[in-house]
Amino acid sequence: MELNKQQPFIELQKVLTLFDQTSTEAKISWLEKCSQQKLNSVKLIKAYHDQLLFLSAYAENKQIFRLTQDELNRLSDALIQLSAQKKEQLSNSGMPFTEIQGTYSFVLMQWLIKNFPNSVSIHSFDETGVHPKELLKYRLNEMEFECIGNDTLSKTKWIQLVSGFKKPKDQLKWLLKEFEMLNIDTVFKEQLFESLKLYIRINPADIRFSRSYGTVPIKEHYFHTKGLLKKFDEQALINQKLPAPLKLSNEEKQVYLDKARVALLLLNRETDPITYGEAKDCLVYNLEHGLTIALYCIQPALRLSVESYIGFMMFKNGYPMSYGGAWLFGQRSLIGINIFEAFRGGESAFVFAQLLRTYSQAFGATQFEVEPYQFGKGNPEGIKSGAFWFYYRFGFRPIDTKLAQLAEQEASKITANKGYRTDYETLKLFTKSNLLVNFKPTEIDIKPLQISYFITSVIASQFMGSRVEAQKYCKATLQKELGINFLKLKNEERIGFAKLSHFCVFCLNLQKLKPNHRLHLKTLILKKGTSEYQYIREYYKFPFDLYFTQALLDFKVK
Repeated sequence: MELNKQQPFIELQKVLTLFDQTSTEAKISWLEKCSQQKLNSVKLIKAYHDQLLFLSAYAENKQIFRLTQDELNRLSDALIQLSAQKKEQLSNSGMPFTEIQGTYSFVLMQWLIKNFPNSVSIHSFDETGVHPKELLKYRLNEMEFECIGNDTLSKTKWIQLVSGFKKPKDQLKWLLKEFEMLNIDTVFKEQLFESLKLYIRINPADIRFSRSYGTVPIKEHYFHTKGLLKKFDEQALINQKLPAPLKLSNEEKQVYLDKARVALLLLNRETDPITYGEAKDCLVYNLEHGLTIALYCIQPALRLSVESYIGFMMFKNGYPMSYGGAWLFGQRSLIGINIFEAFRGGESAFVFAQLLRTYSQAFGATQFEVEPYQFGKGNPEGIKSGAFWFYYRFGFRPIDTKLAQLAEQEASKITANKGYRTDYETLKLFTKSNLLVNFKPTEIDIKPLQISYFITSVIASQFMGSRVEAQKYCKATLQKELGINFLKLKNEERIGFAKLSHFCVFCLNLQKLKPNHRLHLKTLILKKGTSEYQYIREYYKFPFDLYFTQALLDFKVK
């Protein structure tokens, strides 16, 4: 493509994140010039698509938004006209009508087959994966011993033989159905399915199965008439009262769950709360500047034990633009955020502040911790971008004392010399420690890792490693101390009991419980299986520091 034909797209990129009268006029002018150019270059299409997504989310007026939507429609039409070779080059781009290839969890593949039955098929098996006959041979009749023992057929040929289907999409449906009928729990089933290393092909016929149109409904589009919000009072925003969650039907909540699944799937990613979430547990909050955050929690049987993994998807003017989650444990929370590439350069700090605000007020978290990957460990781009200072702005400091002192020295240099930049090696050094911000410090620093190792040591020393005997002891103890009769519990209550019984019996002085705390602890145990959100709030309110055993407090992880 000649330079003059590329020029409108190059010039549009230059003003993409600028917001003043001159830049606004330039965006309109360059968008109009772009609309006159053919879209037949793969490289150009990829770049232009991201530009259009950014403008759709961060348009400063209706005219720019309308031009952007017209161009997204034109781009989608152009994709249909591309040659097969160019379409193949756009695989996994997330654009309309382009192929996606990847490997996903069993549950997510089931969801895909249910919702897009004619778009999903087997692509291939990785050579290092387990042969499907090894996992499904007990599903065959004994008289099919030739198929069971056949070592000459490839994985796809074997599935074709035993299923009777020639089309890859029908073979995939058969394979998933056979796995569904295995009489094992979901966790084990997922492990076996993962061992296949099965790759699937998705050829979406629905335009909404794309980054271009995978939006959630919004009442009103927010236009950035005053530009991007880069400087603001972070603490004031975090403390600003969170609105009540939207009152939505389960059908409406399902839309937020489905859109989140598609958004991650298009990036070949999954998170447990979104993959294993249920619509009824989805919480949606409308925030400022066109932001909407949806929270997701994992179905009861797959939840963590004492912790709670609550995932999120942030939408900007309806577009999925950020995802991640928090691992909540009382007032503490490990937190992670990923902003989709097309939306970087926008209001990242504002989005992160809204995230802290939501988890803080919805669940009572007052301490947030960030792992090194978020600011550069194994992630050179994170170091080059100075992501460490992004978190430093919000009060995050290295847990390691020496690194915290070094960070303070570097911050002083930056303040004193506006041209100063922390060197690459120093930023890399910071990735040796987690970062922590403490809005309201707790008195006792107990972590799930310590609890886990302590419980293992108790079972090993007091029950000779017998988990069966330990569980019997826990059931008897909780019936005696809290009046919980395991046999009379509902299924979801039994799940909560199984997840928390060892923690409560081995880590707490149950005999010292005050009457009101005894009832509170019983409620907390049962809520773990019935409502993760209520469990989080009950955990936050319970005074664990009064009842932790001295043995737990003294225990050191080796």
